[in-house]
Amino acid sequence: MREENYIAFCVVFGFFSGLMVGFLTQNDPFDMLSIIMLTTLFFYMLAHVSVALFIRFMEFGRVHFEKEAYDRKLDYFYNQLLQREAGFETNHAYFSNGDNHMKNMKKGKTR
Repeated sequence: MREENYIAFCVVFGFFSGLMVGFLTQNDPFDMLSIIMLTTLFFYMLAHVSVALFIRFMEFGRVHFEKEAYDRKLDYFYNQLLQREAGFETNHAYFSNGDNHMKNMKKGKTR
């Protein structure tokens, strides 16, 4: 999950939890608004602190990318696609000839 998405999720969660707390505890609309804003601000700050700590203490190591093995797999899949495409072209030619034959038979013509 990207950092922006996590922060947005926490802000929305804070808003709705503040909305619930505000409706359950207060009768004055301005008190509800202040509770909603404070709860949303709290979750916003909590999200930023948690993302900052995650980035600070998470070790991002380098990943070894095996280019040769990846190229071999891509070549294999490409060759498989070419073989299947050739088979489809053969089948398409066979069925299109059959369609032409059926059209000619409907018109009363035979080969």
